[in-house]
Amino acid sequence: MDSTTAIRVGLRHRRTSLTDKTRLKDSTSRRKTFAAALQQFEEQMSAAKVVSAATRPINLYYGLVQAGLAMTAAHAPGTWTFNKHGLKILDMEPSIPNVSVRPDGEGAFQAVSDATGSERTSDAISLGALWNSIPELTEAPLEGMVSTPAVDFIADRYPSVQDNLDRWSGNPAPSVEYLRASVCVNEEMPTPRDRKAWLAAFVPKYPGLQGAEIWGSEEEAFRKIRSRRFSIEFCWPAPEPAMEEAEIDAFFDARAPAYRFIADRSLRPSFEPTKAPPTPLMSWWLLLYSFSMLSRYQPRKWSEALDVDKSSSAAALEYALDIALEVIPHLVLEGLDHQPILLSKPMAF
Repeated sequence: MDSTTAIRVGLRHRRTSLTDKTRLKDSTSRRKTFAAALQQFEEQMSAAKVVSAATRPINLYYGLVQAGLAMTAAHAPGTWTFNKHGLKILDMEPSIPNVSVRPDGEGAFQAVSDATGSERTSDAISLGALWNSIPELTEAPLEGMVSTPAVDFIADRYPSVQDNLDRWSGNPAPSVEYLRASVCVNEEMPTPRDRKAWLAAFVPKYPGLQGAEIWGSEEEAFRKIRSRRFSIEFCWPAPEPAMEEAEIDAFFDARAPAYRFIADRSLRPSFEPTKAPPTPLMSWWLLLYSFSMLSRYQPRKWSEALDVDKSSSAAALEYALDIALEVIPHLVLEGLDHQPILLSKPMAF
């Protein structure tokens, strides 16, 4: 069974398997809404497959809203229904990466964020920043996008030991265990004299790097992979000695959770100081809401953006809407289960 089929079967199985494990067991209203909402989600996703990119954002977004209603029916305490989007586009006139979306009161976005454990956002976020924070989209940039991207995060499953010297006597000091990870960046590697300043600007953008140090010297920590791609080796003092693999995984899950595939981790930038970004599910929600608004209320602008003969962003927009057909059902299944569902990554040829 391929992964797409497995996700589809999993979603259909949840129509019954979640009944006794969630708040559905206590409410006929929740159960009936859950079933109807997931049916509508499935039909909207099927409809999204057969329409062009001109219309697809509408089906994708409204399908996601219905899936969100199923999630709140299953998991939200107290009030679990909603009748507003809870979002607002500030101005549809700028170029697509510079259009911004912000929370607006209480609605679907807030309810589903709470039901799935996503950080709420309170500030306006540009579509370029949202796009670049979604791991699937970072390598297909929109024209004019300058925001901080999600980056690959490769965690070492075993602690490393670093021998130390006493700073005063120069004699050996007790060894310290560290947890290590490599971060891969798609840009030209800074020169040795620029690395300290580059790190000072880079690290604060990613909440997952809080408390990190570079491993060894700057010369040792930076490694060129290929043109416009390099890695930096970071480390953290181990919270406890002799940590087990499960404890190490949990340590890194708090910083860069595994995402969709086994051992695939992405370090995502923050949009607001001291706050983690919305989860990928809710970041897609913000993006698809915005695209649906553009396609409905600015159809000429949206159609022009999709013109592959004139718009340099057309191919990227088509790609995003294509990949959403695969990603959204997976993230919805995780939202229903309240836990990651990690797949084996397809082989590349």
